Amino acid sequence: MGSKMSSIWKRLLSYLLLPLFPSLSSGMDSSPPALEPTVQDPVAELARRITPSVVTISSVDRGGGPWGVGTGFVVDQSGVIATNFHVIGDHREFTVELADGSVCQPVEILAIDRSRDLAVLRIDRSGLPALPLGNSSKVLPGESVISIGNPLGYGLSVSQGVVAAIRELEFGDGRPMVQVAIPIESGSSGSPIINRSGEVLAMLAVKSGGAMGFGIPVNDLAALLDENRSIPIDQWITVGMLDTEEWALPLGGNWRQRAGIIKASGMGEAFGGRMLCLAKGSRLSPPFDLSVEVRLQSETGAAGLVFGSDGGERHYGFYPTNGSLRLTCFDGPAVFDWKIFKTVPSENYQPGQWNHLRVRFEKSGQIYCTVNGQQVIDQVDFTLGEGWVGLCKFREPGAEFRNFRLSARLPTSSIPHATRSLAYEVSESLVLQENLDSADLQSLTEHGKAAHQAMLDRASELETAAERMRVSAERVRVSLIIEELVSSLGSSGQSTEVNLLHSALLVSRLDNPDFNLEHYFQRVDRLAERIAARFPTKSTDRERLDLMIDILFSELGYHGSSLDFHHRSNSYLNEVIDDREGLPITLSVLLMELGKRVNLPISGLATPDHFLTLYRAPQQGIADSVIIDAFGGRVISREQADVLTSSRLSDEDFSPASDGEIISRILRNLLRSAEKDRDMPATLRYLDALIAINPEDRYLRTLRAMNYYGEGRFDESLEDVRRLIGSDREDPANEALLEIERRLIERH
Repeated sequence: MGSKMSSIWKRLLSYLLLPLFPSLSSGMDSSPPALEPTVQDPVAELARRITPSVVTISSVDRGGGPWGVGTGFVVDQSGVIATNFHVIGDHREFTVELADGSVCQPVEILAIDRSRDLAVLRIDRSGLPALPLGNSSKVLPGESVISIGNPLGYGLSVSQGVVAAIRELEFGDGRPMVQVAIPIESGSSGSPIINRSGEVLAMLAVKSGGAMGFGIPVNDLAALLDENRSIPIDQWITVGMLDTEEWALPLGGNWRQRAGIIKASGMGEAFGGRMLCLAKGSRLSPPFDLSVEVRLQSETGAAGLVFGSDGGERHYGFYPTNGSLRLTCFDGPAVFDWKIFKTVPSENYQPGQWNHLRVRFEKSGQIYCTVNGQQVIDQVDFTLGEGWVGLCKFREPGAEFRNFRLSARLPTSSIPHATRSLAYEVSESLVLQENLDSADLQSLTEHGKAAHQAMLDRASELETAAERMRVSAERVRVSLIIEELVSSLGSSGQSTEVNLLHSALLVSRLDNPDFNLEHYFQRVDRLAERIAARFPTKSTDRERLDLMIDILFSELGYHGSSLDFHHRSNSYLNEVIDDREGLPITLSVLLMELGKRVNLPISGLATPDHFLTLYRAPQQGIADSVIIDAFGGRVISREQADVLTSSRLSDEDFSPASDGEIISRILRNLLRSAEKDRDMPATLRYLDALIAINPEDRYLRTLRAMNYYGEGRFDESLEDVRRLIGSDREDPANEALLEIERRLIERH
């Protein structure tokens, strides 16, 4: 006790005297006793050394939204990363985050092996610590291993386990896989499996229960590293990218497209974050018209039309900014070269909504600018003349553009009086129109507080009526498209004067109203011209066919959607053309249309499970024809066709499918996706289109009647039921339908 008290008094005395007499510190021990050093855990030390070599990879889905998060690891200090193919996604954007939190961009895809789910890429960073590769042929069951990955997106985490076995699995193409007893969750894909010596033995790829999984042997990765099939990232990424044959981006920035809408984000290289997207083609001299619809992410931003551009810093611009409309001239790179002609407010401009901008540039130097049909600026200027035209964006907030148009003279949009009158007549049946003048105001005021609530109730009625009008307008839009679709196919299901491309694009129009059909006709025409220009003068049809397949699927990167197969974008031909990704049937339609334009007749085959195409030269039989799998981008044998279609194909299966069969099959694919997503409006759109093409299909009509009933649209359900009953109401087979009819009548 005395010893303890002495120690306490000594320490207290040191605190009191040291500030006055620092020299006393040499004779007093005021520090607590040091802790004994612990022995470093070998697993913890191994994880510490390995973690800086492990990366997190984030990719996007077909629609540009988050796809998922996985793992990768450095295999060469020059920035070479190994991961699973499914982690980076098929021709999608992705980013790589290092262990220190810094984000890197991919520079090139060095090699991929889809069958083994492997990918090797290079990022824009060097000097990274690389993990040594071991020898997976010497891996033994029971060997201790660790893995570092990104399970459930929680960041880099360490797992410890053992090699359970080496197995040949069906999903591993029958090749050996390393089975490991390690907890595996979503995000672990691409994680290195490492032995106690710090060597990579395998890469996690397949989850099989919470504490079990399978890895790809590292020897497969080593073999892939020896291959040299480098693809620059701007050629690899096709989903969401602008077509570089149509657009030039001289001032940088992030420009993407999706379903007819161009999206601009980030900052450009010019002052104010200015970024341009110029339409390629001939430089234009006035007079000309150009227009676009634009929607700003925030009114603090600015985006619109550009014209008279020299392809760089000099151009005119007309755009909304802070709620007003502005016409400017940029005559150089500096802020002093920026001339603002006019900035004017307009009641016609709708903040946060789509706004239609239009510019008329006359030969006289006269510039007319309008927003939503109202002219807001009239300016004469001779600073710039001939030049490129396109889109522009300023500052940080993003913007969206659609329906960019250019011509010698754009027609003025107008709605015929009879059509407008009919629309108003329909609206009258939904809600009566009312106006409030001063006398009405006085009268309502005399009713006291109840008048206020009555007006709010009326406002709710008007809002309901407006929503009904929007729904009705949408039904009219869909009905018009279906009517045009049926007309394009003709009564026999064969295209009349309108080609299959048009019909397939009309299907896309059911869901995507923002794209221009004519634009995609021109895209396919230009693509066909590009292919035909590569044909040798003295070449056979088969040589030209092989070259077309190679250009389309190898050089241009059109490919089957192996990771997002059921995404509806794969059935929209406009998005298939944009993203270079689709289903067997939509890629086949594109191949058939290109073949038609280069005099290589290719037919579609309505084979089960997997749509195929067939090239058959005149006077050739089936034995001499060429079977093409557009999804795989290759010519296949009869035996391979049997495997793909999971059937034994007969000669009858190689009869050309009609355009009606092809369009119906695309619609059925969309129908299945909508049913899976429980998207009832889309389900009914597709059923309407299918029944319009196949009016005698009893299954489809029954399905639509059931969906109408479920939506409470009893009159329409009753109409379909009566069509199914037909004229023979005494037929015993109609007994159930007659009972449904009775119940529907009672509900009505």
